[in-house]
Amino acid sequence: MKRTIALLVAGVLFFGNFAAFAEIVPVENKKDWKAQLFLTNQIKGIGLVDSFQEDWANCSYIYDDALAAMALMAMGNNGTAQEILNTIATEVKPTIWGMAAEHYIFSDLSGRGEGKAYCGNMGWLLQAFNIYQKNTGSREFFAYQKKIADSLLRLQDPRDNALWGSCYDAWKSVEHNLIAYVALRNFGKLNGLGTYMIRAEKIKNFLQGPSVWNGQRFNRGPYDYTEVVDVQALGVLALGTRYLNALNWAEVNLQTTKPLGGVMIAGFDFNDDLDTIWFEGTLQMALAYTLKMQNPVIGNFFYSQALTAVQPDGSLLLATNPGTASDDWILQPWRAVASTSWLIFYAKKFNPVTIY
Repeated sequence: MKRTIALLVAGVLFFGNFAAFAEIVPVENKKDWKAQLFLTNQIKGIGLVDSFQEDWANCSYIYDDALAAMALMAMGNNGTAQEILNTIATEVKPTIWGMAAEHYIFSDLSGRGEGKAYCGNMGWLLQAFNIYQKNTGSREFFAYQKKIADSLLRLQDPRDNALWGSCYDAWKSVEHNLIAYVALRNFGKLNGLGTYMIRAEKIKNFLQGPSVWNGQRFNRGPYDYTEVVDVQALGVLALGTRYLNALNWAEVNLQTTKPLGGVMIAGFDFNDDLDTIWFEGTLQMALAYTLKMQNPVIGNFFYSQALTAVQPDGSLLLATNPGTASDDWILQPWRAVASTSWLIFYAKKFNPVTIY
């Protein structure tokens, strides 16, 4: 049984599953800029990001490219974001379904990719293009955006209106459907295309239904009761305050403490085995606390905990230590584009899944 104690953070008393920790570290603009410098330095080869520093794989995951572009735009750097997006739209080789593959070897000048065109990756990518269009007013990528949107809609199952994981997969992910809902809704809104907005609303109805939302938390998939943190935070960030119970549930069930550099820090694991702190998910939770729960005390606390894992080059580690997220995904204490992007999102109070 977890022990609930009172915690004094920056002079404010609140309750939660915490040990005693130091006062919040003040936000320093230099940290924001150094994180941005890390992201720009990760753009290599044909113009894609190197997802991890310590894996030595020269691998660029499309999800990470989308997040990096969003984070750069959150910092006002639309130009560098445009370089990443232009590489994806014009230089990488798509899958046979016409969409970007799961990942690319950024040093391969041929632009050949590997892996499926997953629903979630396409959703994050479409949202990155949407944000670029919103920020700049440019429709230069409209044809590619529409191509992504149409590919997503081909995955929609008319029985429950949820999107399949890919053209090859008979499973459905709530996280995938959350970002697909946001991306399709925003694409339709930005371009005056009502059909995409209508189809997106059908995905939203699925996400609000009993196969996904039980009143306390979101499932990982329809009637898939695996306990994971990202859908709780993203669900609140995308669908709003009606779902705040998900944050409370995650705090009770998915929060943990781990040592890092001789210091005990608090955060959230990806799942309920509580074997590591996943900083990407921890910052997703922090952003949801601050923007949706209107509780920056808790949000800033978890942000300050993540700051303890910022490296000298401005990057943020993916996790405190190796930990299991799924059968084929091990979280590692590597310098990572995704977690660094979420560090910027929190510093700038930028919600990448906001609805236009």
